[in-house]
Amino acid sequence: MNDREEYLREVEDLKRLNDAPVLKRWLGYSKYTGPAFMEAVTTLGAGSFASVAAMGAAYGYKMLWIPFYSYLLGMFMFSLGSKFAVHSKLDVITAQNKYQTKLVGSVVTGLIACYLGYVTFTFAQYALGTDALENMFALVGISCPRSVNWVIIFLMSFPFAWMYGKNDKAVRFVENFSKFLVVVMMLVFVAVIFVTGVDWGALFHGLLVPTLPSGVEGVTTGVAALISVVAVGDWCQYHYAMKQRRFTPVHEKLAHFDLVFGGLVPVTLVLTFVGIAFAVTFSGGTFPTDTYELAHALVGAIPSLAIQIGFYIGVLAITVSTMIGMSTIAAQSLCRAFGKPLDPNSALWKFGIISTQIGFLGAYIGKPMWAVILVAGLQSCFSWVSGSSWFLLANDRKFLGRNVVRNYLYNLGILVSVIVLNLTFVIFVLTKLGVWA
Repeated sequence: MNDREEYLREVEDLKRLNDAPVLKRWLGYSKYTGPAFMEAVTTLGAGSFASVAAMGAAYGYKMLWIPFYSYLLGMFMFSLGSKFAVHSKLDVITAQNKYQTKLVGSVVTGLIACYLGYVTFTFAQYALGTDALENMFALVGISCPRSVNWVIIFLMSFPFAWMYGKNDKAVRFVENFSKFLVVVMMLVFVAVIFVTGVDWGALFHGLLVPTLPSGVEGVTTGVAALISVVAVGDWCQYHYAMKQRRFTPVHEKLAHFDLVFGGLVPVTLVLTFVGIAFAVTFSGGTFPTDTYELAHALVGAIPSLAIQIGFYIGVLAITVSTMIGMSTIAAQSLCRAFGKPLDPNSALWKFGIISTQIGFLGAYIGKPMWAVILVAGLQSCFSWVSGSSWFLLANDRKFLGRNVVRNYLYNLGILVSVIVLNLTFVIFVLTKLGVWA
């Protein structure tokens, strides 16, 4: 069966499922999920891991709510991305260029928020992943330094990013590999907290009741964690993943299901498990401030060699999956920024995939904070522009026709997301520049 026949069968199946009872509908939808997993693995990167690990170590269970509520807030924009994908033939950057300006679409959203941002953030992925590999091999007495083991991360991520978009089967294959990596993360981190133990009462309180420690430090720590979810690049990843699957209005209910069970649930669970592990290990005592030292100290508190290795495999899964997600959205946004089609065989697409691999230098120099601050600064200056443009597109009949947003609460949620997005980056940059301690 060719790609077209497979796609038409999917559409007909979804037409039946959309009117089916809830349990039957959800069961049927499960085999068509995928775009939200592509977004989830992009979110579950070194930044979110480091932020949640630091929060767990510093504040115990108190800030477990951050990943959950930040993703809930982000769902206003994610669902807006699905509305754009299913109700318009235009992708979001092309629509911004047409109905607003190329400064908003090509420059702010395409080049700064998506391409430049993700190229820069790949350094952190390689830095974290190579640390994990070096430590994992050391557990069994094998020397595999960062200067060498970065090749493993490259070989486990680049081929999948390279094949993405080639055809429908390639897209689904990469989506399924992303699902597999998410399952690996959940299993190994569950095993870790099974060993370290869990205070269930504190867990549910910390997960559901928002609290922030007093002082600037608590606020900036929480803000740093929000960055990993409430960002323009994440919205675009989900939007373009749906465009790759050729989502239509028939797919809209599937998109909502996918967003919850492929995005909200796995992101919340993985980051919660990581936070719990560090909360239990460092509760009530002093803790390292460096992510490398945090991970090393956590593993040292785990008596089982298998679970120690499993922890590092989970970190490796985070790194590999994020590299795939960042590379693919970088390529797609780069093409759209220059008004080119989403053609995986084009030179521009290939350049987008290859250029993100510059992050391998993170194995040698770590995360270049000057670059992170510069890019975050640019995003801080312009992210409100892109977010505001999404709000305007959502209410623009020239773009969405009768499918514009009519719900006042929905519009309010979008505006709150945009405001939080801008405040998040401003506070992050000011903190990194030393304006606040």
